Amino acid sequence: MYNNRSIQVKFDQILYVLFCLFAFSISFELVLEKLFYIDTIFKPFRVLSLAIIGIYLVRTLRNGITLNTGDKEDVFLYLIFIYGVMASCVQVVAGLFDFGLFYNDLFLTGLLALTYFIYKAVSVTKKQALRILYFFFLGVVINAGYILYLSVFKFEVGRASGFIDNPNYAALGLVAGMAFILIKNDFGSQLWRKILNIGTLLFLAYIFILTGSRTGLVIFILVLTFLFIFSSFRRKLLLVSISLLIGFQLLSSDVQRVLLFGNNLVLVSRVNKKLKEDTEDVRFIIWRGLFRALEDRGYLGMGIGQFKSNFPEYYGEESNKLILEIVNRGYYLSLHNDYLAILADYGLPGLLFYFVFLYIAFKKLALRLLYHGAEGKGQQFLYRYTLTMLVCLIIFGLSAENFQHQLYWFLLMVSTKNY
Repeated sequence: MYNNRSIQVKFDQILYVLFCLFAFSISFELVLEKLFYIDTIFKPFRVLSLAIIGIYLVRTLRNGITLNTGDKEDVFLYLIFIYGVMASCVQVVAGLFDFGLFYNDLFLTGLLALTYFIYKAVSVTKKQALRILYFFFLGVVINAGYILYLSVFKFEVGRASGFIDNPNYAALGLVAGMAFILIKNDFGSQLWRKILNIGTLLFLAYIFILTGSRTGLVIFILVLTFLFIFSSFRRKLLLVSISLLIGFQLLSSDVQRVLLFGNNLVLVSRVNKKLKEDTEDVRFIIWRGLFRALEDRGYLGMGIGQFKSNFPEYYGEESNKLILEIVNRGYYLSLHNDYLAILADYGLPGLLFYFVFLYIAFKKLALRLLYHGAEGKGQQFLYRYTLTMLVCLIIFGLSAENFQHQLYWFLLMVSTKNY
């Protein structure tokens, strides 16, 4: 006869397997649309999230709820959503309210937030966390292979993303994958393993260029900065030399004409174009429009999903061609900024909760690396990687809106968990 302890272990093993599959599936958001022409909201990662939630509910009914007391900063993350629902209830009474967008955003974000909560609540060892990261890395590499296939055999040009819906998130995944190799700092003692690891790194770097993500380039430089801090003096000299060479190539005008596998180096072209052009980025126009809306509506929050609903009202008189086209279609643009997106829908209290969460999480990871980062090779890698990824997410959020994206929540939950 099974006791409660053995049943709980079985549930934990099932959840561990599901988290491995979830990590792998993150890079295959559009696989059903791309390969089988099936347009559905049931993306692979969402199906796995529902499975994780279902198994955890059964586990809770059998054994009761368990919480990880080491992740106290998560309270402030959950307070964002609690306050967001309260602000939404106020806005329902105050005026027009789009329930469709409210339910849509609450479901999409809530599903990922619940997956985050479960990962933080169940027991996950450092060894299991590393294996979950290996599954994620495998998914990133396969998606990169699909991008190469589209570039070489389908002759697709422009910014590439593969099975991911946005090139910026494809770039974020590739940066996380390259950081996985670089921070591991171990190309193997055998020649074939060194060739494989270095070849994989160069391959991911080339695919990263095809995504054309300038934000991705910023966080990749951030990864190299952390790698410089973590490295020995000899490796520091090597990193400086390689960085100077790459920087010179990126700023060279002739490099824009380089072709590889029939595709131009998109990122290089975009960086050079941005340095030469004097037109204002559409992001700044959207950000100014948000503050006009907040001056009108107040800083307590429009309610979950309501910035999208009010977009035509506050951007209808803009002269920018893209924004004007979006307004005429009755659609909306993302704020392209985590902090402003939280400020818009969740209000100033929600933004303050998020800042407190990030501060406590960063402090915890920095102290963990400082005092326990030398207790073993695998543990040293995990602590360095998680701190690097958290800082990357903080910087990435300055020009991307991440609360509804699975990659953001995965990297956040793996990085901030107290193992």
